[in-house]
Amino acid sequence: MKLFSSKTRPLHLGPFPLERLHRLPAALARLPDAPLPALRFVRPDAPESICNAMAPFQAMMDLLRDGPVNAAGAVIPDCPLERANHLKAFGYYNDASMMGIGALPKAARLPTPRRNEGSAELAQDLRSRQTKTLAAGVDVIMANLRDTVDAPETSIDSHSHALVILTAYPRDPREDEPGSDWIMDAQAERACLRGTASSRGRC
Repeated sequence: MKLFSSKTRPLHLGPFPLERLHRLPAALARLPDAPLPALRFVRPDAPESICNAMAPFQAMMDLLRDGPVNAAGAVIPDCPLERANHLKAFGYYNDASMMGIGALPKAARLPTPRRNEGSAELAQDLRSRQTKTLAAGVDVIMANLRDTVDAPETSIDSHSHALVILTAYPRDPREDEPGSDWIMDAQAERACLRGTASSRGRC
């Protein structure tokens, strides 16, 4: 139930009053230990699971994290705060639950980059598959994807900040609900795909 109106609330603040949280005067000297679970979208033991259908879409999103940059760049504010507000507002526009931006210390970088297991398979498929649909614009989309696949991989070593996207889980489905078998145990994967979509407007 919504108790307060957000009619006049700036979009970049989101639905939760995160601006009321206490801020630290400086970054933590040591990052807290936290689990880093790896998601797997392919579930051969559960062919009815929605995760299997989401696998190629997540692989495509992972491929699109890098690639050619559009030469017709948008206007980006010079003020870092205004730029951050734009990014957070875009995330909330795409239904993110919470958005945050912070410095990216070296301690937060993984020693070995994680790669989606399905990205290599999708990349090979894009190089060899012929588009069979007559839908308008699909050939352009496929051409852009192929360009992304063939572009050289770049490092994030020059990145100084990180965009944090939190996606709230809906309620867990019950086993006795009709049709629940295809969305059981898929909360993390669904949130991951939604969060990935919210980050497509990155600068």
